[in-house]
Amino acid sequence: MISKSIYEILPSVYLMLGSSSVIWNDNSLGLLGGALLFILGAVIWVMRSNYRRTDEHKLPSKSFTLPETLYEFVPFLFIGLGLSLLSQFSQLPIYIVAAVCLYRGTQLLYLRHRHRNFAWDNSTKRKARSSAHANR
Repeated sequence: MISKSIYEILPSVYLMLGSSSVIWNDNSLGLLGGALLFILGAVIWVMRSNYRRTDEHKLPSKSFTLPETLYEFVPFLFIGLGLSLLSQFSQLPIYIVAAVCLYRGTQLLYLRHRHRNFAWDNSTKRKARSSAHANR
């Protein structure tokens, strides 16, 4: 059986390895492998994240909404777009667009992380809560 600490970081490792393969590999087979690793990491992250969700699903009041499946992958679409732009083009305006895509994707992941219950985050939260109760 795999240890819990390794199990928890596997999606992030898949995302990083896939990203680095897409950026640094010129071979089409390497690019395909990197894209598959990135997609695999995203799928695993979304599955775990949905299972650990602590906020309630709310129906939006907007008239247009993305389907839930597509909504969950939006941060990874931004990050993937930014990485592919970085790896394929070398003009300054493209680098700026890629940086904005990477920033937005990372921001969305952070915001979603705040509403999910991750095991590697729980011990820190429990310690903070127990020390707050002890100080009362």
